[in-house]
Amino acid sequence: MIEPKEQFADISAKRLATVYGEALLNAAEAAGEVAQVLEEIDSVIDDVFRSDVRLEALLAGAAVGRKVRKLAIEKTFSTRASSTFYKFLLVLNDHERLDLIRPIRRALHELYDERTRRLRVLVYSATPLSDEFQARIKATMHDAFKLEPVLVVVVDPTLLGGLKIRIGDKVYDGTVRTRIDNLRNQLIERSSHEIQSRRDRFSSAE
Repeated sequence: MIEPKEQFADISAKRLATVYGEALLNAAEAAGEVAQVLEEIDSVIDDVFRSDVRLEALLAGAAVGRKVRKLAIEKTFSTRASSTFYKFLLVLNDHERLDLIRPIRRALHELYDERTRRLRVLVYSATPLSDEFQARIKATMHDAFKLEPVLVVVVDPTLLGGLKIRIGDKVYDGTVRTRIDNLRNQLIERSSHEIQSRRDRFSSAE
């Protein structure tokens, strides 16, 4: 599952991640290991890093040198990962780019979806969605984009209600939390305007 925090921080990081993601996908296709590589990069971030945050800090940090990181990669992945993914991690280490592993994962999935005419749809909801409701969302997306939708449902209770849908860089936000935030901002803006108007009237009277 791709988490919200994995959104690209800046354009340069996105472009670089796309370059690496395309290189990894091409290598995986040539080796016939696409499904395995996709599963491996997901597992590294969703399982390995989540269970051992120190490993991610070690790989992404600049405090240790490439030799130390290489030893960590060899120990962790040499006998557990596909040859394609293992070699890719070593390349990232050689170029001091292991800190891009999360945006590379995102770019890799987007490129794969594009090549297979699939549409990745991130759906944020305050509660789990029923299979029937997910099917309705898929049907709507298929009719709108003429692509095969792949739903990634993220349950976030802080949304209170409604849905937020993200497709690429576009966000369709209909959550209760956003409505409340918008209402709060409108009230604050209106109050500020009224206070300023009163000040202007008093100034004019003087």
